[in-house]
Amino acid sequence: MQPHVFVAMPFDVKEVQAAAAATEKEAAKEAIKVDFNEVYALLHEPALKRAGCVPFRADKEKAGGDIRTDMFFELVTADIIVADVSMLNANVFYELGIRHGVAPRGVFMVEGGWAKLKIFDLYTDRKFSYDGKLFLTGKEERDADWQQRLDAEVEQLANRLRDAIAADEQTIGSPVYKELPGLKPADWSEVRTARANYFGNVFADWESRVKVAAANGWAGDILTLADDAPTRFHRTQLLWRAAGALRGMKRFAAALTVLDDLLALDGKHLGALTQRGLVLNRLGRVADAQVHMLNVVKAHEGDTEAQGILGRVYKDLWKVEWQDGKTVEERQQLAVAASVNLVGAVESYEKATRAKFDYYNGINVISAVKLLEHLAEETGDQPAEFEVPHFDEFVSVIRYSALTKFDCAGPDDEERVWVKATLAELELVAGDAKRAYALYREAAYSRAATHFSVSSMLEQVRLFESLNFRPDAVAPVVQLLRTRLETLTQRGGGASDSGPRFGKVVAASGHMTDAPDRVKKGRAERFPERKVDAVRAMVARQLDKWGVGAGDLAICGGARGADLIFAELCADRGAQVWLFLAKPEGDFLDESVRSPGTDWADRFYALKARDSVKTFFQHERLRSPPKGASVFARNNLWMINTARVEADEPKNLYAVLVWDEQPTGDGPGGTSDFAARVKRLGGHLCDPIVNPTKL
Repeated sequence: MQPHVFVAMPFDVKEVQAAAAATEKEAAKEAIKVDFNEVYALLHEPALKRAGCVPFRADKEKAGGDIRTDMFFELVTADIIVADVSMLNANVFYELGIRHGVAPRGVFMVEGGWAKLKIFDLYTDRKFSYDGKLFLTGKEERDADWQQRLDAEVEQLANRLRDAIAADEQTIGSPVYKELPGLKPADWSEVRTARANYFGNVFADWESRVKVAAANGWAGDILTLADDAPTRFHRTQLLWRAAGALRGMKRFAAALTVLDDLLALDGKHLGALTQRGLVLNRLGRVADAQVHMLNVVKAHEGDTEAQGILGRVYKDLWKVEWQDGKTVEERQQLAVAASVNLVGAVESYEKATRAKFDYYNGINVISAVKLLEHLAEETGDQPAEFEVPHFDEFVSVIRYSALTKFDCAGPDDEERVWVKATLAELELVAGDAKRAYALYREAAYSRAATHFSVSSMLEQVRLFESLNFRPDAVAPVVQLLRTRLETLTQRGGGASDSGPRFGKVVAASGHMTDAPDRVKKGRAERFPERKVDAVRAMVARQLDKWGVGAGDLAICGGARGADLIFAELCADRGAQVWLFLAKPEGDFLDESVRSPGTDWADRFYALKARDSVKTFFQHERLRSPPKGASVFARNNLWMINTARVEADEPKNLYAVLVWDEQPTGDGPGGTSDFAARVKRLGGHLCDPIVNPTKL
């Protein structure tokens, strides 16, 4: 996330007392004039952008409304406040005091060294100095040397701010919170100003888009939407929704990434901490999950969700020990031998249940107890010792808890799905096969059922099946849930149990062919039309080297040049091709496809008409980007996010780059950024890079 930074500083031209003055009388005589608008435009704004931030100053707000209201909202909600305290400006110190009172961190002070400020309350606080003399020189006197000095100052301030922001979470920057331990930061989630309402409405719109993306199985859309939030608070909320949606689609690797992003923003988010343990477990990293959840439970003693997920981890530790047995008898013997882990699960689940009478944890206790009794009977061996006091009463309480939750839940609430599944499992372990089947059918075919909920039911009954527990009752339920899961998978609701939908996922990014007037406008050639055949041949060799063909997926942006060449070659090889268009088709064709004297538009239409090619529009799937964001940068992110979740693992992710290898292109969302992102993900980059200028 790019931190949102509110800059508190003087506006316009102000008189500043000289630092060298010995007396106030001398200071008045030696007062200098500083254009603070220029300081912001030439130093603060570019330095903050270079530090990876989004800067904002109150006088830059173009919307109508009360500037004081917007200023207060920014002071309370911004990730960072940068206050320029170069002079005794009452507004700046008033704003600085507000921030110190509402948040423990996220405040940095900068000063230009013009005046000697003797402010007792801030004397010991760290300030970042910049060379204020740069802004005393008249514009007519500025030369190349001045510009070089300014560039160096911007770079130096950017580096200092970048380092300070990186370390900010480990410090308490506000003297108020430092001197008054235990003081609570302001909770601004219920603020109802026009600006807050605007963000709230935007957030609600994004939240609805996440729900649509989850329903359609568009995991890449969810990851991209999670980057759109306007404030840290909204980003935390949206990341939480995104993680839940990805988990529901069984995209656990992507969910783990989102949860880690969320915890980087809010390391104490208990929901994210507990779900991280669950996701690690689902990824097969059982030992990591166990250590993680033990730490969470220790830090949050009494939290039922954390205690329940720890029970799930113990249960999976038990399952790992016997699931590879070749016969039922072998699996049963191994399950008894490793039963200490299942008993650990029972104890953890029971502790969570008795604290809150939670039906989800309770059904796991009941099923585990029945499985242990079954294994003892089947093998003649005694599992690890355990005790659930008043077990029959415990079962009655769980049934009552589930029915109560069902009555409270709405008709389309997923809670009803889990309740029905719980009641179905209760009947299954009790021996009522007919009733169990009917309840499983109601749960699986509910309107609120998801790929995740149905696959979770199937996973549990498969466990019963593997240990030959009530086979006559279990077999029909397994078939029912398999059939339902296949339907949900075909609709795109999640990855199938057999793994990713594609073998290799190959994404492409690269230059469009040069516009006819590019050289006339003083720009160097990058991808002239005469090099199309040479580029095509080199891309084809790379695709052959990787063995791209049927069963693979190709992703690109659909523009003339690199995109269309790549897409045509992949379609010819039998791969599925997905085109992600940054703009509506008419605008996209005019800006990114058509070029006088070429057939790129015809080639676009011919490609789009192929059965193996699908076209997606950003404005339809994601709607408008955040204010000030580039649709092209967002399109790059959208393609990469889609590629990474479809690839499932970095080893299956590949990237073709048609690029002049310059660090920056003609605008945001360029190939250099694309290459850096794929490299960070651990994907394969083409070697060598297809550089038209060298062909």
